[in-house]
Amino acid sequence: MALGKSHDMINMLLMPIPLYFIPKEFYLPFTLGYIIGTFFLSPDLDLRHSKPSKRWGYLKVVWLPYQKKSKHRGISHIPILGTIIRLFYLNFLIFILYFVIVGMLSQINLDKAILSFDFVGFLEKLASSPASLYFLLGLFLSEVFHVLLDVVSTLRRVL
Repeated sequence: MALGKSHDMINMLLMPIPLYFIPKEFYLPFTLGYIIGTFFLSPDLDLRHSKPSKRWGYLKVVWLPYQKKSKHRGISHIPILGTIIRLFYLNFLIFILYFVIVGMLSQINLDKAILSFDFVGFLEKLASSPASLYFLLGLFLSEVFHVLLDVVSTLRRVL
């Protein structure tokens, strides 16, 4: 199994390869997705003491339920599916937090501004943006390279 430093370094060294095939106007969303995928939404979030988990600082507690349900190199290491699961998990937590805040603000009559925010409309606009597609592509490719490095390092050890 590759170490966290190896994953970070090799992922960053591989990033220019897909950039060659991406339109220049989408370099920024792709690069942001790739960097976030490499350093914060890595498949190794299933390990409690991994570098990606530690990078979340105090917020790493939000990943504890995910870590309890995931075994290392399980579903979290299936390319694309792992990223989708982590994104759904994170969005679910954000969704819950949004409604907790709305509930708290409604108790003191300050919820009008938050309730007037069109959350679904925002998500629809975000989903239809080409930049979002390239952001997701960056997340997915960082995961694919991570998993490929795991496979190569495992095969190297076995052979």
